[in-house]
Amino acid sequence: MALRGNMDKTKPFSNLFYFKGICRIGGTEQFLYEIAKKYHTKDITILYDWADFDQVMRLRGLVRCIRREIGKKYYAKRAFYNFNLDAINYVEADEHIFVCHAIYQELGYKPPIDNPKIDRIISVSDYAVSKIHEQAEKQAVEKPIQRVYNPLTLEKPDKVVRIISASRLDDKTKGGQRTIKLIEALDRYCEKHGTHYLWHIYSNSHTYKVESPNVCYMAGRPDIRPFIADSDYLVQLSNDMESYCYSIQEALGYGTRIVRTPLTVCKEFNIPKSAEVVLDWDCGNVDEVAEQIFKKHAPFKYTPPEDGWGKELVDEPSTYTENNSIMVQPIQFYYDCERKENMDKWSEPFEVSIDRAKKLIKLGYVKEV
Repeated sequence: MALRGNMDKTKPFSNLFYFKGICRIGGTEQFLYEIAKKYHTKDITILYDWADFDQVMRLRGLVRCIRREIGKKYYAKRAFYNFNLDAINYVEADEHIFVCHAIYQELGYKPPIDNPKIDRIISVSDYAVSKIHEQAEKQAVEKPIQRVYNPLTLEKPDKVVRIISASRLDDKTKGGQRTIKLIEALDRYCEKHGTHYLWHIYSNSHTYKVESPNVCYMAGRPDIRPFIADSDYLVQLSNDMESYCYSIQEALGYGTRIVRTPLTVCKEFNIPKSAEVVLDWDCGNVDEVAEQIFKKHAPFKYTPPEDGWGKELVDEPSTYTENNSIMVQPIQFYYDCERKENMDKWSEPFEVSIDRAKKLIKLGYVKEV
């Protein structure tokens, strides 16, 4: 009697890859994607017990993906297995092949090459082949072992747009809510157009933290200029309380474009139009701003305004000299650990740092002279 659908023995799967679990990231996950991308015309089926949703959706665009039903029989011309063989007793195939993706002995595991249903072994490098030969000898296994390198398709992806901001997100004047709205708009644009961005937010507070895979919250640090210079955009979404805004000036000076609110002070700085994207106070144009961020622009040059502090500061050396030590006189017997000698009221006055003098005076050992 024929089984339903693809389970008919007369209609087996051509190439069945069984992976018990497909994680969010990992080398075997990349293997599945690469073999699906390069060899999807070979009619590949991926069988799994559990999997990350996004990974499965990516694979389903290329090959057939099936979640295994426990206890159900599957039929294939060739069946390929990773380390876990949970499904092997429920798969009938012309050939069962174990694919060695790691040096399992180094991880403390014994590769299941001695399973009687395994017909031959594939290792993904000469090194892996040599280690499988060693293991086969230990396990008294005599099966064909061959090297087959992993597939890799090198299609250059689109450039990731790198964004940076440094702001106290819990301060309403610094634009925390606008930041979230812009992140949401960027995520929508990426999902629609298949583009990518990475936004590093340096902040003392993560009150407004959102769950976006494109955003990294970073601990504040005194100097982020190298990161600004290495970014495509700096975001400054403050209220109109900014009187100069160093971050905008630094970014423009380094050739990094800015995304800003309509800050009044910016009218003074002669910012090139191609160097900025302006987000309305109410974020009404947030989707248009997200689209602008992903457009390609020509390089620009910017020179910050000349400061006048050279005329404000006195150009003469100070006459003040810092006194970091004072003279003290012992007034009772004590052992001085720093001088490594016994001191008493007949000892000569000596010089000591101000901090140490304060401690000795507080303890009643000396007085200032």
